[in-house]
Amino acid sequence: MPKITNLNSIQVLDSRGTPTIRTFITLDDKYTGIATVPSGASTGKYEAVEIRDGDENNFHGKSINKCLDIIDKIVKPSVLNLDFQSLEEFDELLLSLDNTKNKSNLGGNTILSLSMSYCKALAKSQNLELYEFFDPSTQNYNSPVPLMNILNGGKHASLSSDFQEYMIMPIGFETYAEAINCCVKIYWTLKSFLSSKGNSTSVGDEGGFVSPYDDNEEPLKLIVKCIEKSGYIPGDEVMIGLDVAASELFEKNKYKVRILKSKNEFISKEELLEFYINLTKNYPILSIEDPFDQDDWEYWNKINKELGNRVQIVGDDLLVTSLSKIKKSIDEESCNTVLIKPNQIGTITETLSAIDLAHSNNMNTIISHRSGDTEDSFIADLAVGTKSTQIKSGAPSRSERTSKYNRISEIQMLDKNIKYIGEKSIIL
Repeated sequence: MPKITNLNSIQVLDSRGTPTIRTFITLDDKYTGIATVPSGASTGKYEAVEIRDGDENNFHGKSINKCLDIIDKIVKPSVLNLDFQSLEEFDELLLSLDNTKNKSNLGGNTILSLSMSYCKALAKSQNLELYEFFDPSTQNYNSPVPLMNILNGGKHASLSSDFQEYMIMPIGFETYAEAINCCVKIYWTLKSFLSSKGNSTSVGDEGGFVSPYDDNEEPLKLIVKCIEKSGYIPGDEVMIGLDVAASELFEKNKYKVRILKSKNEFISKEELLEFYINLTKNYPILSIEDPFDQDDWEYWNKINKELGNRVQIVGDDLLVTSLSKIKKSIDEESCNTVLIKPNQIGTITETLSAIDLAHSNNMNTIISHRSGDTEDSFIADLAVGTKSTQIKSGAPSRSERTSKYNRISEIQMLDKNIKYIGEKSIIL
């Protein structure tokens, strides 16, 4: 195997202007992998720990010079001029150097930058496209269905709906190009509608427009209207996905969610469950992410039992790409879909293990960006290469979002046999 002959990292900015890490690993003085890590806004409390400097004079405490020191003083002496037999062996060394469950010694952001960079360098050294590296024996790849965020609320857009994301899912098309065309047309139609009503067309962190409503159902009515006005059939060609991010709404054993039939600011768990059931009856909702708090396993089990045979119940904060939590959700039947975010867990090896566990138990996987993302398109290759059937990368706006969708188009150019998975993307 090739030797690591150079390793460098620098501080760069993510899409929110927050410092993040870009790492360069070179093998045999000629194969260089370059990786830049993202960062989330609504983060689960069980995610791998990010290390920041905490110096208010530098980016209000968000700079990552500590990470650069860790790479230079701890990791670099441990890996330079060594040849690892696999990505797994390289990642195992990183985990041993960290030696914590939550990656708090080296930092999840530090570890991921190294793991991604080495992964890319290895692919180059083997003359493989990155998506091919994840399973070189695979012959039949598919392009995933995009979950495009078009309306933002919650932590991604202030003074708006409680739910964090309203997404469109173009499942009823033969090709990826048709699906992207559909999403862009709906997005533009929505923009025109908002503008015509005097609403702002500024966008949130992930490129979606800020919901003009302080209600959680009105955005659904608007999206259905825009799907139809764009010439598509809601519930057939285009479905709707929600990311509630309920952990951000959970206070004193209740949820701060506004529903029309309740005059109270907070509603009970049972009221929220009933609200979801009613929404799925009245709107073409195919996916609900984080419907309850990350520790509310009882109601995760209830909603999956109630809706899981016709709706994706997606674990993000609940599962944090963790093998142990995915195993628990399988045992308790808490959800049927796993959201995969490499920076929640720290290494690409652990990420691949989480995907394999989900797939071996007939769970859907959605490869996801973060709200503070970068122009790195790694997750596009990860989605195609692991046969994950869906990708979540925000709106068709802002280059850190579109870079992922564009990379899938490139992959299709490289392999003409890749087909759009469409309606087959959902296993329920």
